[in-house]
This record gives sequence, C-alpha cells and structure tokens, in this order.
Amino acid sequence: MKSPQYLYFKIRFTFPIIIGASLLLLFSFSTELLSESYSGYLWDDYKAQTDWGRVKVRSITRLEESKPEREEGFGFYHKIFGAGVFRSQKGGENKDEAGKYIGAVTGNPQFGFYYQSGSSFLSMTLAPRVIASESKLIEEKRNSVWDAEGIVSMGTTVQNVRVNLEGGRGWQRLDGFGFLFNGMANYGQIQLAKNEIISLSLISLRMKPEEESFNPKAWNYQRKEIWGGAIRSNDLLFWENLQFFGYVYKEPKLVTSDNQLTPNSTFGAFLYTGFEFRSKNFWENTSVDLSVIRLTGNRKFKSYPWEESKQSTNSILAYASVHGELQNILLSLSGLYTKKDKKERSDSESNGYAAPLAEPRVMGGYSSFLLYESVSLTNDRVFYDILDKKTPGFENKGIRMIGIQSGYQFYSFLRGDIFINRSYSEMGKGTEIILKTTSHLEQWVNGFISASVAYAKVEQNGENNREFFRIYLSSGFQF
Repeated sequence: MKSPQYLYFKIRFTFPIIIGASLLLLFSFSTELLSESYSGYLWDDYKAQTDWGRVKVRSITRLEESKPEREEGFGFYHKIFGAGVFRSQKGGENKDEAGKYIGAVTGNPQFGFYYQSGSSFLSMTLAPRVIASESKLIEEKRNSVWDAEGIVSMGTTVQNVRVNLEGGRGWQRLDGFGFLFNGMANYGQIQLAKNEIISLSLISLRMKPEEESFNPKAWNYQRKEIWGGAIRSNDLLFWENLQFFGYVYKEPKLVTSDNQLTPNSTFGAFLYTGFEFRSKNFWENTSVDLSVIRLTGNRKFKSYPWEESKQSTNSILAYASVHGELQNILLSLSGLYTKKDKKERSDSESNGYAAPLAEPRVMGGYSSFLLYESVSLTNDRVFYDILDKKTPGFENKGIRMIGIQSGYQFYSFLRGDIFINRSYSEMGKGTEIILKTTSHLEQWVNGFISASVAYAKVEQNGENNREFFRIYLSSGFQF
C-alpha cells in the first residue's frame, strides 16, 4: 500500500531527521537502543494513581523485569497475575445509552525459561491470557477472549555495549500518559544499552484494536501496523524523564461493501511525532509534566473503478500538569487540549485527534466521565472506554479540559483523592467531581483495589442540563 503523497514526503524527510538526531545522541552520550514489553500491565490503574496519571515506560527487557537477578546456567521464573474491572454509568437521556455497565475478569499466568552464561542470555516467556466480560450497552452481552504472550529474548555484551534482540507477542506501551498506544501486539525490537541516561528505541508492531480471541484469519485482514522509534533521556540536567518519538500508523486495505462488481475499500497512513517530559523536583516535591503530539495523515476511500476520496488529518494533542505535596496533601493542576474538527459534517478535512489504541489515565482516567465521554455523540470520540476500542475516528470535536486533584495518604496502604474537572467538548460545558480511594494490599497479598464514583453535569447550548453518575472499580493481584 502506498502512503498518501504528502505524508510520504513527511515520512521521507521528517522521520530520518528524528532517527539521525537520535543516532547522533546515541554516539555522543553512550546510549541505549531499546523498546519494552512489560508484564505488569494489569496494575496500570495503581501505577498511574501513584504517579500522577503516568505509567513510566521502563528501559528494560521482559527478562530483566521478570528476573532481575539471575544465576549462571539454566533458570526458571513464574508469576501469576489476576485483575478485575467494573464500570457502571447512569444518567443523561435514552439516546445517550444512559444506563449501561461493563465488567471483566482477567487471568494471566506467566512463566519463562532462560540460560545465562556470563553476560549473555537466551530466554523464552509464555503467558496464556483470558478475559471474561459481561456488558450492557444496549443489550446484555457476554464474551470471552483467549490470547497469549510469547516472547523470545537474547542478548550479550560487546565492548561494554549491551546488545539485545526481542520479539514475539506481548503487551506494549509507547508513551507514559497513554495518549498513543497501550495494548497487545506482535512486535520486534532491538536494544543496544550502554547506560540509563540516554536511550533510543526502534520497534515494529502489529495489532488489532478490538478485544477478541487471537485468530489468524482475522489478523490477516484486520491487523494494523505501527513502526518508528523514540529517544529517551533519564535523570539528566533539569529533567527526570524526556522522550522524543515518531511513529507511523498504517491501516490495511479493507473492503467495506459486499458488492463484488463495485467493492468499496478504505486504507490509511498517519504520522505521530511528539515529546513527553517530566521535570526534576523543585520546591521540594513539585514537578511538571508535559506531553505534545502532532498528528498528520489521511485515510482514502475508493469505489472501484471510478471514484476515490480522501479524509485528511492535521491535529495536535497537548497535556500539562504541575503537581507536588504541601504539608502532606498531594496537589495537582492539569490541562488537556486536543484540536477539533471545525466542520459539523464529514468532509475531506477531519482534524480531530485520535490514536491507534489510547488509554489515558490522567485527570482521573477511567474514573472520569468527561474524559471518555461514554455517550452517543454525532461524531467520533477522542478516547474510547475500556473494552470499547474502535478504529481511530478523526472526525471529532476535541476536548478542552482542566482539572484539580487533591489527595491524602491516610495509611501506608490507603489513599484518598478528589478530582474536580471542567471540560468543553461536543457534549457541551461539563463539570465533574470524582471521589476515589485506592488500597495497596501488600500486608495481606500483593495486590490493590481502587474504587471511585463520579458525578458530572453537562450544559449544552446554555440549557438542557444533563447529569451523569459513573462508578469505576479496579483491582489487580500478583501471586
């Protein structure tokens, strides 16, 4: 599939510039070349809650994460993860699908084998994965998803440079705030590691946005592709973490009609470039988070053999947060902006931000009704709710959102938070308050339980106030 012409030139020149600059830093600072697959994704809700909405992408391989200390010779490691989520929503109108719920239970036992010889290793990780869910959006539906992680890693050290190769199928995260991609994928990666100060990752992955059982036939026709790289810097100058990235997202050519004589098809290619930043602490425990993503590309629609139309996208996402601690009270002020499509109807310019597989957990994350807007809208949504993933829809009206968070650590195992958010979107002007409590069960079992309730009021066109209640429960355990 050919890339759209103007995107082709962007990729041809912009992406090599990113890689070239990264290579320059690679040799200037003694860098790492790496990406990451990680096993603790079922704990994302807890990790984000304790790190201001971020789940940091750590620069380690799956073997290093699962078995950091290894003896010479053959070895074995295992973990068992379990998790559960439940979300219920009430309010609004019938057309908003006012009363609905989604619940899911996930089991993910993992085990691996490795051989360690000096600084060299070879490992294999296997992890069956099953999700059982029940939902009621319009009608009740039960579903089970069978999947598995299978990862092969090998590595050695050559002249103080760590060389790793890793590939297979596993859970991947491309950015810390979840604005780009977070989910299962077939992937390949290479790592050259010198130290933890500067790192460069190159990755190619294939995925599907829907939660469904791994099916070769479906993957042949529905898989999406992402390839690109990111340069990261940790604990240097005035930042605790800094990342620049560029990723190309390509959709397959899909036939969208059953008419064999004049079949309709659609395909697309999009370029995501941006940066992510967290400052070092100042004023004792205060720091700043920034994330900016630029999106360009288009999706083509073809009706054989005569007609072809194009939906172009030129959009941006920006997020900023200042957070810290004042007399044992945790405080945060955040803002999120995504560019909107200014036209009221679909046309050739659809400039709303959308991502291949986004899971933002900032500003309350899944607890927030205003962030995920899980109601029926005329256009596409910016972010889709848990187990409700869809192909990115760039025909959306964006989000402008500000929020205040206040939290307190009552005990070592119990924390409470209050979020107050204000948003401007296609729904109208919305205000919400979220009460959330999170408990780490380390004293009894290695796990967590988080519960929240949100109340939101949305004003549309100066009238027609609608109220929404949202309950979100999340838990994760490791045995």
